[in-house]
Amino acid sequence: MVQIGESVATLATPLEHLVACHRRLEQRLATFVKAGAALEAKPQQALEAIASAIRFMDTNGAWHTEDEEESVFPRLKPYLTAQETTFVERLQAEHLEAEGLYVALKATVPELPGAKAAYLALAARMQAVYRGHIQAEEEILLELARRDLQTPELDAIAVEMRARRFSITEEETC
Repeated sequence: MVQIGESVATLATPLEHLVACHRRLEQRLATFVKAGAALEAKPQQALEAIASAIRFMDTNGAWHTEDEEESVFPRLKPYLTAQETTFVERLQAEHLEAEGLYVALKATVPELPGAKAAYLALAARMQAVYRGHIQAEEEILLELARRDLQTPELDAIAVEMRARRFSITEEETC
């Protein structure tokens, strides 16, 4: 959602687009938690919300990770110190951890509401992993990218991001 006075992040501004996508990821993670808590009171609505969040994660969430791992990280690594390289490698490991949690969470969905406890534990863990991960990316990774990546590299990242989403309108993606 665009706030009044806030600039719109588009694929033409890839670093800002990554930040905007973080907000949408946080919204879906909150949906997983809130919908899980509502399973007994409003099961149909909760399951629909979970299904919608899964669709987002399977498309936009996956594209976002690819944006970072296939477009940003490789262009950034030549400029990094050993300590900064270790930091980026940690981010990649966190991507794998988050993906493992997501796969496990999706596996519990067909068993809902019976698997509610397992689902809620996975949703909470996933949200916590992403919270720390997003904070690190925004406080450190994006500053490294702003420091080191020049316009031609940012333009190439934007082209690759568009190519991942070639059949989707920009407003629907992160």
